[in-house]
Amino acid sequence: MSTTFAVEFLIWMLIAASAIAVAAHRLRVPYTVALVVGGLAVGYFHIPLVDEIIRQEPAWLTPNVSLIIFLPPLIFEGSLKIQLRHFRENLLPILLFANAGVLAATLITGFVVHWVLGLPILVGLVFGAIVSATDPISVLALFKDMAVSKRLSILVEGESLLNDGTAAVLYGILVSAVVTGSLGIGSGIRDFFVEVIGGASVGLGLGYLVSKITARIDDPEIEITLTMILAYTSYLLAQSLHVSGVLATVGAGLMVGNFGVQSGMSPQTRVAL
Repeated sequence: MSTTFAVEFLIWMLIAASAIAVAAHRLRVPYTVALVVGGLAVGYFHIPLVDEIIRQEPAWLTPNVSLIIFLPPLIFEGSLKIQLRHFRENLLPILLFANAGVLAATLITGFVVHWVLGLPILVGLVFGAIVSATDPISVLALFKDMAVSKRLSILVEGESLLNDGTAAVLYGILVSAVVTGSLGIGSGIRDFFVEVIGGASVGLGLGYLVSKITARIDDPEIEITLTMILAYTSYLLAQSLHVSGVLATVGAGLMVGNFGVQSGMSPQTRVAL
């Protein structure tokens, strides 16, 4: 894909997103839902421009690269806005949703896939683990339009920040079971605690370090740059240590949002951030 073609594609996608936004507003359909429907329509009707882009997709643009580019700042931004006091007050239901809820979703999805499609049960459960960790961005956007209670938003967003660790461990256990034919629950539980505690520790430690640095700097551009570096560094460092990069980014965002912002950021920097 040439640089010119990539820019043209981006412009066309922005035009399409804007057109969908106008249509969604006039039809009084939630914008996030309209985007999903629009994307499905584009894929279903095989638009020549889209087919041409797929054929010219660069080799480096893998799903993992896309995940690394977009996931850390999205998670960091979400955790940055959560007040630790509210999170602590709702910790029990959040943990229930993020652990028992993800496990239940994995089991239900796996057995449904097994019965409907006839896949082996373990393969169905692997698929269940993949799709059980939902992202709340679209749901939270609807919450803002519907003016739902603050506690419900905290529960949904808090669960989404923690469910990835549970789903990742379930996925690892189930994939190992498919390959080896034995279900290593004990080692899976151990890996779960290592991933969760290790990832959170990496994020909280880096978040504290960056918060202390930004407390000594009064320059919004530098402070915002440091927080962006923190979002990516916490994720990548945790991944390299084989602990949860998602929870590391969550920990970093919580630390900056509840300690760094309060202790050392000027009002101008807070607004810019």
